[in-house]
Amino acid sequence: MPYVALALRLTLAGVFLVSGLMKARSVGDTVAMWTSLLKSLRLSGRSLAEAASWTLIGVETVTGVALLAGGGLSVPALVSAMVLLSIFSAMAVLSARAKLNLACACFGRATTPLGWRHVWRNLVLLSIAVAGVTVQADIPLEAGGIAVSVVAAVVITLLTAFYDDIVDLVRGE
Repeated sequence: MPYVALALRLTLAGVFLVSGLMKARSVGDTVAMWTSLLKSLRLSGRSLAEAASWTLIGVETVTGVALLAGGGLSVPALVSAMVLLSIFSAMAVLSARAKLNLACACFGRATTPLGWRHVWRNLVLLSIAVAGVTVQADIPLEAGGIAVSVVAAVVITLLTAFYDDIVDLVRGE
């Protein structure tokens, strides 16, 4: 179980680090998403959208780094991941149900409207975070098991980062 715990933690670290770094790289799309969301809530202001964008980028990146660090930061970082993923899921549900047509800048460039596919992806990631909290184990790890955990985390992170592209490919869009 310690290797499962490690793979879960590293997966979420990868997802949040890639997401945060890609959002920073394409911050204009993230600001546009926040501007749309704030308008729908009858709030406005480019400076508020920019502040929200940079705050989100910072929180995602710090969560990812804390997940990588492990140790005593593991549980608080996993809780942070659960909070973020719950908020992201709620935003996706609101966008899908209310037809807000928010662009998903989940991994940088906004290419897809935020909707049900993002709800499902976020719920899977949320379940990974919950499982990560429940399978904590502090026993010595061996290099082979660590390598398998890292490879599993990289594969799942890549599948998550390219999820929209994969769904579009499968649907023939």
